[in-house]
Amino acid sequence: MNELSVYRCAKCGNIVMMLKSGGGTLTCCGQEMTKLKANTVDASQEKHVPALKVEGEKLMVDVGSVLHPMLEEHFIEWIAMVRGNRVELVYLKPGMEPKAEFIYRPGEDAILYTGKDDEVVPNCEGVPCNFVCKDKPAEKVVVYEYCNLHGLWKAEL
Repeated sequence: MNELSVYRCAKCGNIVMMLKSGGGTLTCCGQEMTKLKANTVDASQEKHVPALKVEGEKLMVDVGSVLHPMLEEHFIEWIAMVRGNRVELVYLKPGMEPKAEFIYRPGEDAILYTGKDDEVVPNCEGVPCNFVCKDKPAEKVVVYEYCNLHGLWKAEL
């Protein structure tokens, strides 16, 4: 998967992540949604490209080499890590730091941590939420972030 397809409605601002393409056209508010292209180079003073750093078994993400502002009118809405066929997403709000932390074990199968002895870890509603893939190792990691004013950005590890 590694490449995330993200679409936005120009009229209402809805954002959709494509899980599987069936060949149809995504529409919202009576019009075709715009497929966003992730930027990778930031020439402006506000830094948008995710800065990635591996610390032990964690992938630390800061939005920008100088942290991005997190104001009501200008902020990072979310940060997503894509590895193999897994997507992890962290939602942010104004006032929060534009940072995220993900579990990262290089060279290991793309497996979400499931607790001791592969027990299934429930989400906050008590429903199992683990996604497990025991295919070949997924070495490539792509991190995306979305700024409410400047759109989609990405960096690869």
